[in-house]
Amino acid sequence: MTFSQKIYFNDIPFILTTGKEAFISADPHAKAYAVYSGATAQSFTAALQTLEKPGASGVIIEDASSDKLVARLNTMVRLIDAAGGIAWNEQGAILMIFRRGKWDLPKGKLDEGENIEECALREVSEETGLQTLTLNGKICDTYHIYTQKNEQILKRTAWYKMKASSADALKPQQDEGIMEARWVKEKDLAPYATESYEAVREVLRNAGLEW
Repeated sequence: MTFSQKIYFNDIPFILTTGKEAFISADPHAKAYAVYSGATAQSFTAALQTLEKPGASGVIIEDASSDKLVARLNTMVRLIDAAGGIAWNEQGAILMIFRRGKWDLPKGKLDEGENIEECALREVSEETGLQTLTLNGKICDTYHIYTQKNEQILKRTAWYKMKASSADALKPQQDEGIMEARWVKEKDLAPYATESYEAVREVLRNAGLEW
């Protein structure tokens, strides 16, 4: 079985795979990605430098061993875990938040002593004001790399479906940069998805939402 892991860097896909042809076949956009061979420090350094260039569309690193790809990645980044969710109300609308100029989904970092599902519920509640929340299944994991104090961080975010109540007052967490929380019907989702991040669009698609 072909291994592929998609990571986002500045909202641009960074792909680790044991079979680039299979990945490109499944995602024709990847034909334009820069390709590097081998799970080496040189390949990863070159790939990250490429991703920082204006106009970069994506990068693929291919190696026969998925273990080597993951091991090499782990030598170059520090992994942290986070969780979030898509909350549906009784009318079938989903809750989106407006943060730093983009429509987003609520999420946040795992606290010490809590499990990932507890984190998802807590973060969605804190960022939106929703109090009546129950989990309704796992959606997917997403990955993205960012730089913090000259250190490369790989954030792994677990996403969950949630049931919510529209009776709860929405209170966007402004100290986290959230300016608005809004219920959005699926038929009205297109402009919100367009003004979001690629990773968020991936979560929406994996949850079965279309626009």
